[in-house]
Amino acid sequence: MSIHWRWNFNRKNPNFTPVCRQAGISRYNSLCTERSRSIETNHIFNVVSALKKLELIKKIQVCNGLDDIPDFKAIKSLERGIEWKIVFGNKIKSKREKIGGQWKFEHPEFQIAVHTIEPEINIVKLITDKEIEEHQEFFVKCAKDYRNLATKLINEFAEKYNVKIDPEYPMNTLRHTEKFGYKPVGQMNGWRYAFHGIHCGLTNNKTGQRIEIPLTYGLEFGQLDPYFFTGFIKSTKEYLPLPVEIYCDYAEGRRILEKMVEIGKFEYVNSNWPNEKGIVVTDREKVEVKVYNPDKEMEEESLRPTMYKRNGGDNAKLKTNANNKQRSWWKKLWS
Repeated sequence: MSIHWRWNFNRKNPNFTPVCRQAGISRYNSLCTERSRSIETNHIFNVVSALKKLELIKKIQVCNGLDDIPDFKAIKSLERGIEWKIVFGNKIKSKREKIGGQWKFEHPEFQIAVHTIEPEINIVKLITDKEIEEHQEFFVKCAKDYRNLATKLINEFAEKYNVKIDPEYPMNTLRHTEKFGYKPVGQMNGWRYAFHGIHCGLTNNKTGQRIEIPLTYGLEFGQLDPYFFTGFIKSTKEYLPLPVEIYCDYAEGRRILEKMVEIGKFEYVNSNWPNEKGIVVTDREKVEVKVYNPDKEMEEESLRPTMYKRNGGDNAKLKTNANNKQRSWWKKLWS
């Protein structure tokens, strides 16, 4: 199962908590405020409703006994474009989770969705390795377009709002806040933007094209999230009709990224966050990404000189490094 990371604000033991992103909806804690989390959730749900989705053909099978359960061969033979709903009768519904777990292990090339309430399992065949390899140049083009557009838009934003992008940690000046002279949600050169979590989402007002710019990979703005990458592909009119069907945005996006890494067309890159990596297109101008080291940063900060001034008889500290305020924002996440 693929993992997306969220921040855990446990002060005694700070860490990244893995969160499964099912169906492209991630309910993870924002790095910003409660308002940011609300905007993030609304923004992602708007993405879901606006994207052009290919319709799956529904197939329902009711199983009243274990003999009615599809076997290994039957599932393997399922064609793409079909959603097979297996409904468990009262006598065997307690077996649903165990059977679903077994199917997930046996069929990694399928999406096996075990309903947590209803007695059912939904099966969808995902994009195959063969399909990905046959269309690898298309996915390379999409990744390059994504990177180029993300870089162009974030620089246009910085120029419009007179924001200096920190080349090491962009979130120092690009995040859901009003302290740097821009609104967290607004308009920019024909695009609606919204800062949320560790991304800035943009939607073109005319074409509906959508892109999510990552903000935790230094100046590498081409990092590809499975769900956001397929959303970009399906909302880009120049790509339509798609040369290969994409039905399950996150699950198939994950398979695309993993296979493209395997064949060398994509590769891993460090994140600013320790112990986290992202995926980018291999054929690109390489950008160095600094990994935040809390111990080193705190040690360096302790060595910086501190001056004092008199103010009504009380001592007040004067920070001599303009970056201290920005660094402290990162330090708070680790304290």
